[in-house]
Amino acid sequence: MSFVYNIMMRLYGISIGIVSLWNPKAKLWIKGRKKWEDKLKSALNGKENVHWFHCASLGEFEQARPLIEKIKANYPEFPILVSFFSPSGYEIRKNYELADYVCYLPLDTPGNAAKFISSCSISKAFFVKYEVWPNFFKEMESKEVPVYIISATFRKNQIYFKSTGAWFLKLLQIPKDIFVQDLDSNILLNNNHITSKISGDTRYDKVKENKKKATEIELAKQFTDGKFTLLAGSSWDEEERMVGELIRRHKSKMKLIIAPHDISDAHVKGTVEKLGDTVKFIRYSNIDSSTEIQNYDCIIIDNIGMLSNLYQYASIAFIGGGFTNALHNILEPAAFGIPVMFGNYHSKFPEAREMMEKGGGIEVKMYEELEEKTLALIANDEDYKTKCNLNSQFIEDRTGAADFIFKEVFDT
Repeated sequence: MSFVYNIMMRLYGISIGIVSLWNPKAKLWIKGRKKWEDKLKSALNGKENVHWFHCASLGEFEQARPLIEKIKANYPEFPILVSFFSPSGYEIRKNYELADYVCYLPLDTPGNAAKFISSCSISKAFFVKYEVWPNFFKEMESKEVPVYIISATFRKNQIYFKSTGAWFLKLLQIPKDIFVQDLDSNILLNNNHITSKISGDTRYDKVKENKKKATEIELAKQFTDGKFTLLAGSSWDEEERMVGELIRRHKSKMKLIIAPHDISDAHVKGTVEKLGDTVKFIRYSNIDSSTEIQNYDCIIIDNIGMLSNLYQYASIAFIGGGFTNALHNILEPAAFGIPVMFGNYHSKFPEAREMMEKGGGIEVKMYEELEEKTLALIANDEDYKTKCNLNSQFIEDRTGAADFIFKEVFDT
């Protein structure tokens, strides 16, 4: 199986190289890995006790971040190395202030893994959620570098637990500790003779901290002007189609903020088309000192970085990705104590099911449900406030994962 996997990795690298000829994201993937060994050696030359965090993309980085911050607060002398697999994570966090170096993870081949581990003095390695790379894990095992998997979730349909997945399951014996988010993951691993510890999800710590540090956005405050406001966060086409119809029909009852997942000009133009001719909208980048923002029905946020601060002005959030099982962060809006809506395909995200069970999460399958449930919350203030309180408590009850992991790793 190891031979087959390594062949597949090389074929994957070749295919990305071909796709990069016309795909911008693939081009970044290739470009970012050029001369990676020289760059890594130069950045971490002479530094000892490097603590390495590997994240697939931006979402996983946010799970790593609370633990990174805790390590730096207690051991400021420890260098931090952060690696990403995806450009969407690297490009946004390549200048992360607490990291001594941020890079792309080289393709998982035996040679790359050996070069990477020998290029710097790694003391501990933390891989986030789903990130299990066989050659890197085996290389660290041979070099006696302790590996930890944090904020992990496991499901029965993953390769580890299939009849053909024995080789992959064995890889889970390499980490010194696996910190899982929930009891179901813990039981599943235990039934397959893999030990783990239930820590919870470090994202809860991060979103609670984000709320505390939220900064005011005066334009958003003026725009909402105390009116019921729906915020479509990290929205995809389907969410935008639905909220576009909702605001057309009910703009007298609410305001709308759309913060698309894709802020390219082509996508934003498509978002505008979904609003129709009767909705008065403005792109955030077009607002100036003469704009009477309170007179608009909708703002489209065409930049990255504002969303987490915008939730404080929303009455309810409708989070993107829930119609393709690629649900974005529903914990950020919940931390601000507002109800959270999302599509009905969310099996990979246990927090969605748990939030629904507690009462602050709202699943919608089609436009008619979005309309019905939104209008019901506008009409029933008592039910609305109850759901707000339920989500505030939902976040509060689940914080502490970073503290737990830190103590297990550094105090034992």
